[in-house]
Amino acid sequence: MKHIETLLTEMTIEQKAPIVKILGLKSNNNKLINEKLSKILLPVGGFLQTPLNYNQFVEKIATANNEKIDFSLGIASAEKELYLKLFQQEFEKLTEEEKDNINKELEKAGLDKTQIKSLSGISALGAAQLSGFGIYLLASSTLGAITSIIGITLPFAFYTGMSSVISFVIGPVGFLVMGVLVYRSFKNVKSWDEAFDLLKASWNGIKTFAIGDTARSALVFKYFAATRIVLTENLRNQIKENSSLIKIKKVNISKIEIEINHNENEIDLLKVKIDNFKNRIKEKINDKKLIANDILNSENASKLKLSKIEKLNK
Repeated sequence: MKHIETLLTEMTIEQKAPIVKILGLKSNNNKLINEKLSKILLPVGGFLQTPLNYNQFVEKIATANNEKIDFSLGIASAEKELYLKLFQQEFEKLTEEEKDNINKELEKAGLDKTQIKSLSGISALGAAQLSGFGIYLLASSTLGAITSIIGITLPFAFYTGMSSVISFVIGPVGFLVMGVLVYRSFKNVKSWDEAFDLLKASWNGIKTFAIGDTARSALVFKYFAATRIVLTENLRNQIKENSSLIKIKKVNISKIEIEINHNENEIDLLKVKIDNFKNRIKEKINDKKLIANDILNSENASKLKLSKIEKLNK
């Protein structure tokens, strides 16, 4: 499962912890995770059977959920497509009243109308058409819901690719992407906070739900798909930040170069002035020499005349 190996190498120990817990492993070793994942959907734990590659793994989850996925654009595209379709299945199970309740919760969380629209249109969009904000929000909510329910907390910085996500990564959208944890399962509760408390208190029930290999595999798949989206978006944001810093530094370099050129021009002007002063000094030195010679000649002439006067008066 090369596509998963690549992702695992980019994940921290904290980010891999939910996978380890869901799969029932005792180690976060990448090789062990891959081995478990390649056999989890096979009968008898994959005993004496060829392990699945990631394409086959995704295809089996799609088939189990009555979905057809296009693999022609590569496994990354197929993964995102299935991830979105699994969410769409749960979203479509909701009544209009339940969808309105979700929108109200999103408003309370601080989303503006454009952001809410990007989410409410998810059921009608494909992965390629879904906005960057929408897919990132969905992925962050998935991670927030899964990690919170199984009692693991990811570092706060993991969710900071888009600050608006922070307030509801474990909110109503998060419950939806959990599959069975849809809003209608909690019609008797009065708020999402109450529903969340109920979920945290019923880990045993969720654990029982996760025993089935298909269900457990789907949960792992959602976690991997969501993690890839979040990590990718975070890296893109870091690239944007770096690009902005590079632009600022390039502007600073341009300003410095302009200043250097200005100073060099001033130096050139000063050199010209210095050369002019040197020439003037040379001229003055020559004038001084000429005057000194004139003085010497005049003194000699005076001495000669004085000598003649002395001779005349003897």
